[in-house]
Amino acid sequence: MKLILFGGSFDPPHLGHLKIIEKCCGECDKLILMPSAHSPLKKNPPIAQAKHRIKMLEILTHELNYPIQIDNWEISQPEPNYTYFTIQHVQKEHPNSSISLVVGADQLEQFHQWINYKEILKSVHIIGFNRDNYNAVPVEGMNLTWIKDFKMDISSTEIREKIGRGDQLGNELPQPVWDYIQENNLYGNE
Repeated sequence: MKLILFGGSFDPPHLGHLKIIEKCCGECDKLILMPSAHSPLKKNPPIAQAKHRIKMLEILTHELNYPIQIDNWEISQPEPNYTYFTIQHVQKEHPNSSISLVVGADQLEQFHQWINYKEILKSVHIIGFNRDNYNAVPVEGMNLTWIKDFKMDISSTEIREKIGRGDQLGNELPQPVWDYIQENNLYGNE
């Protein structure tokens, strides 16, 4: 079985995430979305509670006709959790599967700082998604498929900041996700 693992804060999940999901679904037997509790290389933990981020991912993907699993394993682990352990978990759950890991250009720049990154390189194939203003160079030995023509530079941080200031959002979020954010008063949108 060919698996693709896509982890992140998803705080909130947005149209950029959806485009990555759609691109990946056509390339695998199953896509695993893995919301994180707190990325070790980010200063601040996610703003929205785990249950809200999982629900927003469900809303984001509910119309897609692909085998997608939203896995809460990483959220349930003691903080901080590292991608290396997440990959081991997925390997145990899906023995004899090949695993590809989605990594954005922003994270590719920091990949050499990841815990056990050399072991990660031995166990998974990396699918890198480009973002504007990044010039990521893969670390030596990385088995990388680089999706260069990906032109969706949306930031969850910027979305949260806009909502917090009461600014108008553009087309960063699907309407059902925006409705959920408003209904649950997430990110200071009173």
